[in-house]
Amino acid sequence: MMQMLLLPLLQQLSQQSRWQLWLTPAHKLNRAWLQQSGLPLDKSMHIADSERLNAVEAMIKALRTGNYSVVLAWIPYELDEDERRQLENAAAEGDALGLILRSSGSPEAPLGPQNALKIQSDLFH
Repeated sequence: MMQMLLLPLLQQLSQQSRWQLWLTPAHKLNRAWLQQSGLPLDKSMHIADSERLNAVEAMIKALRTGNYSVVLAWIPYELDEDERRQLENAAAEGDALGLILRSSGSPEAPLGPQNALKIQSDLFH
């Protein structure tokens, strides 16, 4: 699934002059995977943060700047309605795409649309 949906999108977005930002909790982004996948290391930025508010706030600020074509965040819990609204507004303001990655074993029930696409991630080590 990852190869068919997310990777082509990230490759296409990497053609823009803007950066790709990866926000992760204590995980380190797998640079070898980035290179093997054809994603540019020179336009990929990684910030590790484990706090819920910091991750959501950082994502909102990054989306709003317009410096990133995409902001990917590893957030293993469901967002509340206010967080979703803020993220949507920030993405629109910065003309950017925001993607939230989480493991498929998340214990919380989804708050939003039940048909939302979930992609498992092995991008981190």
